[in-house]
Amino acid sequence: MGGGSKKVTVGYWYGMGAHMAFCHGPIDRIRQIYVGERKLGMGTSDNTNQQVFVDKKDLFGGEKREGGVAGDMDIMFGHPGQAQNDYLQAKLGADIPAFRGVVSLVLRRMFVSAMNPYIKPWSIDAVRCWKGWHPTKAEIVGGYADGSNYMDANPAHIIYECLTNDQWGMGYPASDIDDASFTAAADTLFDEQFGLSLAWDKETTIEHFVQSICEHIDATLYVHPVTGLFNLRLNRDDYDPATLPVFDETNVTDVSDYSRPTWGEITNQVSVVYRDFDTDKDMTVTVQDIAAIQLNGTVVATTINYPGISNARVANQVAARELRQLATPLARCTITANRKASGIGVGDVIKLDWPPYGIQGLVLRVVRVSYGDDRNQQAVRLECVEDVFGVGQSVYSDPPSSQWTDPITDPAPCPHQTLLETPYWLVVQDLVGEIDSILNDIDDLEGLVASLGSRPSSDSISYQCLAGLSAADEDKGAGAFAATAIVTDAMPQDEAQITVNYTQAVDDIDVEIGSLAMLGGEWFKVAAIDTAANTVTLERGVLDTVPVAHPANLRIWFVETGVHYITPEYVNGEQPKVKLLPETSKGQLDPALATEMTITINSRFTRPYPPGQIRINGAAYPSTVNGEITVSWANRNRKTQTAYLVLQNEGEITPEVGQTTTLRFYNENGTLVRTVTGLAGNSYTWATADEINDSGLGRQNNHVRIEIESERGGFTSWQTISIEFDRTY
Repeated sequence: MGGGSKKVTVGYWYGMGAHMAFCHGPIDRIRQIYVGERKLGMGTSDNTNQQVFVDKKDLFGGEKREGGVAGDMDIMFGHPGQAQNDYLQAKLGADIPAFRGVVSLVLRRMFVSAMNPYIKPWSIDAVRCWKGWHPTKAEIVGGYADGSNYMDANPAHIIYECLTNDQWGMGYPASDIDDASFTAAADTLFDEQFGLSLAWDKETTIEHFVQSICEHIDATLYVHPVTGLFNLRLNRDDYDPATLPVFDETNVTDVSDYSRPTWGEITNQVSVVYRDFDTDKDMTVTVQDIAAIQLNGTVVATTINYPGISNARVANQVAARELRQLATPLARCTITANRKASGIGVGDVIKLDWPPYGIQGLVLRVVRVSYGDDRNQQAVRLECVEDVFGVGQSVYSDPPSSQWTDPITDPAPCPHQTLLETPYWLVVQDLVGEIDSILNDIDDLEGLVASLGSRPSSDSISYQCLAGLSAADEDKGAGAFAATAIVTDAMPQDEAQITVNYTQAVDDIDVEIGSLAMLGGEWFKVAAIDTAANTVTLERGVLDTVPVAHPANLRIWFVETGVHYITPEYVNGEQPKVKLLPETSKGQLDPALATEMTITINSRFTRPYPPGQIRINGAAYPSTVNGEITVSWANRNRKTQTAYLVLQNEGEITPEVGQTTTLRFYNENGTLVRTVTGLAGNSYTWATADEINDSGLGRQNNHVRIEIESERGGFTSWQTISIEFDRTY
C-alpha cells in the first residue's frame, strides 16, 4: 500500500563490552544468571569455561520499554590453567591476566538495554560445595512438600575448609583438626538436613565468619586443652544425664553469680530472617511461646538474622531452638573447681549438686572455661548455663510454602484468534487519514487483511502482529485485544433481529450499540446488550453478508473492540501468513510459540453487496409458497451506504454503476434448472409454465431453492442469499 510514513528514531539499543568478576573460583557451577533481578534462564551443568549466546531482547519489555539482553557471553570459572580471554585481549592488548582464581563473565559487546542508558546490575547464583574431606556428607539436598528443593553445604565442611585453606583461610594443617569431633558434627548436621548457603566476602575476618557459622548451627569450636586439636561440638540433646560428670562439694570450691531470670525478663517471640534459596530474597519465620506471653501479659520479641539459612524448614527449626533458649528462665552460674575440671571444654555438659543452694542434679552446659593463671594455677572456672534440653520442648510445624504468586504472567498465545478479509465498510470507517490512499491503492484484484485476537491474561497489554507471504516475519504493528464469547443459542435464518445468550466471555463485553459483531461468517449490528443477563440483541446480515442459520455454541467476535489492519494490501490468490504475539510487562511471546494463521485473498473489498429485503411472493423466508413464484429485492451499494449500517429490511438503494442481480432456481431434486442474469430491476417472476417446463418433472416442484446474488464487472457478491421452501398449488 502506498503512502508510507518516514521512520522516526525514538530511542536506542545500548551495547556493552564488559568483564565482570563475582567471586573466588573455581566453583561447581552457576545455577542462574540475573540481570536487574530478572532471570536470564540459563546456567551451567558443570564448571567448564564456555561461550553462550543470550537471546533475551524482551527481558525488560523489549524495545518499546527497556529492551533486554542479547549477544555472546563468556563464562569463566577461574581454573588454574585458564587461558587469556581472546575478546579481552583484542580490546586491552595481549599483556593481560588470565584471571585465574575468580569467577567472571565477559560480555562481548552485548545488547544490555534499550531506551534507557542506565545498565541494570548483574549477579550470579553460584554453587560451590567443598568436598575435600568427608565428601559423602558435604552436600545437603532437601525438599519441600510442594516438590521443590534446595541445596546447601554441610556447615562442618565450611568450618573445616576455613580452618585449613592456605590461600584465603587460616591455613592450619589437617593434623590440627580433631577428625572424630568434626565427623560426628558433619554426620549429625547431614541427618538433620541442616545445611547453609552463604559466602565470605572478606568484609569481616575469617574468624568472625567461622563464629557466625557456629551461631547458625548452635555449635562451639574450641581448642581442646589436652589434645591441642580443634574440636567442633554441637549443642544437641545427645547425652545421657546419668553418665554426666558430677560437680559437687568434693571438687567444687565455690558456686557464684547464680541467677535465674523472671518471667518478665524473658523473650517470648522469636523471628528468624533467612535468605530464601529459590527467590534470593530475605524471608522471615516467627514462633511464639503462647504460655510465656500469657504469663508476661505482652509480647517481648526479638529478631535474629541468619543469612546462611536458605529454606523455611531449617529457619523454623532454628527459630524454635532460639525460642526454647530465650523463653525458658534458665539458671546461670560460675563454678570454681579444682584441677579435676581441667579436662572440661566449652560445650561440654555437666551435672551440679550444690546443697547450699538446694541444687540437686542441675544439668549445665559450659559456655566458657578459664584454666587458671600464674597466681592461681589450681582453680578452674566454668561459666555455665542450664541446658535447655532438660526443659520440655515445644513443637512447631513447618510454615506453609508461600502463597504469593507473581501477578505478572509470562506472555502466552491468544486463546482465540482469526483473520478476515475486510469489506469496503471497515476500510472507509476505520482507516481515517489513510482513506484516500487506501481507496486508490486497492484495486479489483487486491484485498486488505485484518486480525482479531483475544486477551490471554488480565495483564496482557497488546499483541504484536507479524505477517508475510513466505513466513510471518514482518512487523505489522501492535493490535488491541478483541472481546469475544460463545453464543449458546441457535439462530434460524428467518429472524431479522434476534436476542441470544452468551457465555465464556473473554474481556468485558463492553461494546457500543450500533457496532459490528461477527459469527460464522455473518456480520451483525449490535442492537442491544445486557451484560448482567449475558444477552445480546443482533440485527442480521449487514454489509456484504446475508442471514444464514447457525447452530448453537459458535464464537462471536465484537469486531470493533479490537480489529487490527495488516497493511499493505495483498493480491488475489495470495495467502499471507500471520502470527499474533501477546505482550506483558515481562516481554513478548516467542514467535515459535504462536499459532500461525493464513487466509486466501479474494477481492472482498471490490465485490458488490448482495441485495436485501428479499421477498418470495411478498413474504420473507416463507416455509411454503402457493402459485406462481415472484422474487423481489432491494438493491445495495457498497460505496454509498457508509453513513450507517443498512439493515436487511430497509428499502432500495441505488446500486453501483453496472451492478445487476442474478437468480438461480433449483428443482425439488436440488438440480439447477434456471439461471437469470443481468436483472437491473427489483423483481422477477418464474411463471408457472416456465417452472413446469424447467422442472423436468412435467409438473411444478414440491420443493424449490432459490439463490440471489449481485454482479458487477465480473465480480459476484461476497455471499449469496439462499432461500428454500415447499410448494403448494
